[in-house]
Amino acid sequence: MPQKKELKEIRTSLLSRGLSLAKASLKAGRLTATQMLTKGESGAGWLHQVEFLIHEIGQLKGTAMKVGQTLSMYGEHLLPPELNDLIKKLQQDSPPLAWAAIEKVLLDELGEDGLAALEVEHQSVASASIGQVHRARIRATGQAVALKVQYPGVDLAVETDLKLLKFALSMSDLVPRGPRMDQIFAEIRDMFYQEVDYLQERNFTEQFHAHLAGDSRYLVPATHPQFCTRRVFTGDFMAGVRADSPTVQALSLDRRNRLGIAFLELYLRELLDWRLVQTDPHLGNYLVQVDPVGEDDKLILIDFGAVRSVPEDFLTNYATLIEGGVRGDERAIERAGRQLKLLLPEDSLDLVREYIELSMMLLEPFNGVYDWGASDLPKRVAGKLAHVAFNYRMRSPPRELVFLDRKLGGVFIFLSVLKCKMEARPLLEAALLKYRQGLQT
Repeated sequence: MPQKKELKEIRTSLLSRGLSLAKASLKAGRLTATQMLTKGESGAGWLHQVEFLIHEIGQLKGTAMKVGQTLSMYGEHLLPPELNDLIKKLQQDSPPLAWAAIEKVLLDELGEDGLAALEVEHQSVASASIGQVHRARIRATGQAVALKVQYPGVDLAVETDLKLLKFALSMSDLVPRGPRMDQIFAEIRDMFYQEVDYLQERNFTEQFHAHLAGDSRYLVPATHPQFCTRRVFTGDFMAGVRADSPTVQALSLDRRNRLGIAFLELYLRELLDWRLVQTDPHLGNYLVQVDPVGEDDKLILIDFGAVRSVPEDFLTNYATLIEGGVRGDERAIERAGRQLKLLLPEDSLDLVREYIELSMMLLEPFNGVYDWGASDLPKRVAGKLAHVAFNYRMRSPPRELVFLDRKLGGVFIFLSVLKCKMEARPLLEAALLKYRQGLQT
């Protein structure tokens, strides 16, 4: 595999980042995805312009790249495939920062003695929005570890980046405008500020490692605290492949279903058991360790920078909403909606009906054997949301609902990428029953 072209440094000044995004947004212009798909040669030109915008975002790293990664998750079902394939490159093909700059961060964070205790490979194995990963070996023990090193200055331009990106994306008509996108950008902002604290990520990694220690379906890297700081995270190196890799796609349906069940059950345990949810569920944060001789495939969980706690008072009403949707109990759905402030006293009967229909639509995969890969549910949900937003006065949902919406979307995408065909309702009902029993003890 050819080595990716490296960045010598990351632009951190507000002026240079602003000029880069402004240039990219003007070049992308105001053509739409529909034009790309319907105008033949002009579509190719539009795609080239969008590719330039995405290239610039990848060069900037930081919040700019985090926005692109988040949009790629939503775009799996809501954007044209050609466009989403380009955006997904922000997860897979982002250029790494040169070793000289990374080495300086390691020296500043670990000191000369700490860095000398490691044998670090200079070429990165992965590069993302906030930092990049280098494989290393602890000299004293020979243990292979992964060093996640934060890019220098990546936390300095968050607010300006978000404002400029909203402008750039609206200029290029890549995403819909309105309150929904405002919520997504606000959530990205909060998530980014949390993810730059690698000590917090170490704490959550250790919690998930303890929670899943007795379940052989999951692998969570053990941490190495002596090599962890606010800007450096070190855990066991674990090799695997993405769910959309040819290796995983070639597995039998039974094996892919087992991976899907493990992924869905993990989400239900996060939400209803631990009240700790990993809220950045894009495909790059999960790997699959494929069993070469049997069928004991495992999920590798490698990123806990965006874990959020779920308040008990919110969760009680949210669980009622889920239970009502599964049973088709419209009164329970309405009652939960009013408790969550999704429905207000002055709302019309028509709006209440729309809300109930949307709630039941979201739980469609839990009715019988469901073909996740063939489903168009995300498009139908987006259409229903657009209709509600257009016809009724919008209100801000609970903050918890925003990140859980993103998580639920990520779960759907993971199972759809695996092309699972399975019955998920027993898993959900068992998790809800365990949750309710726990409230009574």
